[in-house]
Amino acid sequence: MIRFERQRLWRHWMRHVCLIQPASFSTLSVVRLHNLLARPWLRWLLCLSIVGPCTASAEPIPENMVYLRTIDPGIEQDMRYASAHNFTGHPLDGYAAAECLMSVDAAKALARVQKALSAQGYGLKVFDCYRPSRAVADMGRFATEPGDPRKAEFYPRVDKQDFWRLGYVARVSNHSKGTTVDLTMTGPDALPADLWTPSARQVDCTAPYGQRWRDGALDMGTGFDCFDERAHTDNPTITAAAKENRQRLSRAMEKEGFTGYSKEWWHFTYSGEGSPKNVMDFPITPLGTSDVLDASNQLIVVTTKNWTDIQGTAQRYERHGKTFRKYQDSFPVVLGKSGLAWGKGLISAEQSEGPVKHEGDGKAPAGVFKLGTAFGYDATAETRLPYLVLTSTTECVDDSNSERYNELVDGATVSKDWTSSEQMRSKDELYRNGIFIEHNTPATRASGSCIFFHIWRGPTSPTLGCTAMDQADIARLFSWLDPRQSPLLVQMPEAQYEHFRASWNLPER
Repeated sequence: MIRFERQRLWRHWMRHVCLIQPASFSTLSVVRLHNLLARPWLRWLLCLSIVGPCTASAEPIPENMVYLRTIDPGIEQDMRYASAHNFTGHPLDGYAAAECLMSVDAAKALARVQKALSAQGYGLKVFDCYRPSRAVADMGRFATEPGDPRKAEFYPRVDKQDFWRLGYVARVSNHSKGTTVDLTMTGPDALPADLWTPSARQVDCTAPYGQRWRDGALDMGTGFDCFDERAHTDNPTITAAAKENRQRLSRAMEKEGFTGYSKEWWHFTYSGEGSPKNVMDFPITPLGTSDVLDASNQLIVVTTKNWTDIQGTAQRYERHGKTFRKYQDSFPVVLGKSGLAWGKGLISAEQSEGPVKHEGDGKAPAGVFKLGTAFGYDATAETRLPYLVLTSTTECVDDSNSERYNELVDGATVSKDWTSSEQMRSKDELYRNGIFIEHNTPATRASGSCIFFHIWRGPTSPTLGCTAMDQADIARLFSWLDPRQSPLLVQMPEAQYEHFRASWNLPER
C-alpha cells in the first residue's frame, strides 16, 4: 500500500512540476524511478534532467555571455557535444547549434591566448565551452543506462559507472557557468583533420598520434575526452613532443588567468574577476546576426545597385552607444567582374535568395566579414592592423585541394602542395596596400579564396572577386581601422541590405 502511494505521489510531482502526462509513465517505470531515487545523487540528477529543461528552456542568453566567434573568429571550433562524436555517442541535450559561448571576460582572455600563440605559429581549437546543465544531466543519464557506443575510442579501460569517482564527469560543471573551456592547440606539425562520420572506425584515444582520430591538432598525448590516466596533465608516459605541447598550451592559458585540471589536459577554467558564479541552462542556439554586429564598433558598408553591378559605394561607420554614425564621406569602389554572390563569412551565406560564391566565379562575396591582416610593399605602414610585408615569394593559395587554400604564405619556406596561387608582389601597384578580407576562413574547399581590399586599376575596371578602390581611400582605411574595435565589412546589393537592415541592426545608408 505504501509503495503504490509513493507511485501516486511521484506521478503527481512529475505531472505538475514538468507538465509530463501521467500516461507516459507506466507503473513499472515509476517503481524503477522510486528505486533509483533511493540514491541521493540520482535524486539530484533527476532534478537537473527533468526540472531544468522545463523551467529554463525559455531562458534568454545572459548579457555577460557571448559567442566566441564574435570575439575571435580565428579560433577554430569543433564542438563535439553538438554531434555524436563524443563519449556518449549522441548530441547532448541543449546543443541546438555547434557554437562556443563563454562569459565576456573569459572569451576576451581566450582571444589574448590565441594572439600570443599565433605569434609563435600556433593556434587554438575549442571542443566545448558553455555547457547547459541539462547537458550535464544528459551525461549523467548516459552513465546509468545500458550501452557503450563509443567506449572503444573514448574510455576503453574505464567502466562508465565510474566516471564520477574517477573525476572525468562532474555532477555540477563549471562549464555551465560559462568560464570553462575544453581545447587543444594547432600548429605547423599537426596532421590534417579527418572528416568524422558515424561509420568511422573507432581507435583507442591513447593510440600513437598517427593512428588515433586526427582532429587537426598537435600531438597532446591523447585525443580529446580520453578517460584514461594518459590524459592526466602530468602523465609521465606520453612522448616528449606531447609533453612540450601540453606545457606550451598550459603556459599560454595560465598567463591569461586560466587554471588547468590535473585529470584532463584539455580542460581550463577562467578565474578572473566578474566571472559568473551560478550554473545556467539556456540552450545553445545558432548565432544571430545582431550578435555579430553588436560586437563591432567599426563598420565598412559596401553596396551595389544589384547582384551583377561591378561598381559600388563604401561608407564607414563608428558606433556611438547602441547605434552607428557615418564617419566622413562615402567613396566609390569596384567589385568582381561578375558582381556579387553570398560568401562564407560570419553569417550564413545562403540566408536569402541570390547566387552563392564559389572558386573562380569572378564574384565578390556578399555578407558580413572580419578584416584581417594588412599588407603592402613598404617595410612599414601607418596602420594598427597586423601588417605583412610582401616579398617576391609571397603567394595567396587558390588551389582548393591544398592544405594552404586561401592563405597568404611564403612560397620559399613552405612545402608546396598547390598548383595554383596568386603572386602578391608584382610590377603593378594593385597590392602596394591591401587588407585581407576573411571570407571563407577557415577555408571550405572551392568556396572562394584570396579576397582583399586593394588599389584599383581605375573606377570602371572590375576585379576577379576583390573590392578595390583609389589608393588614397586604402590609405584612409589603413589609418582608421583598429582591430580592438572589431571592424567588419558588410557587403551586398542595396535591396538585400534594406531587407536585413532592421533585423540586423544595420545603420541607415
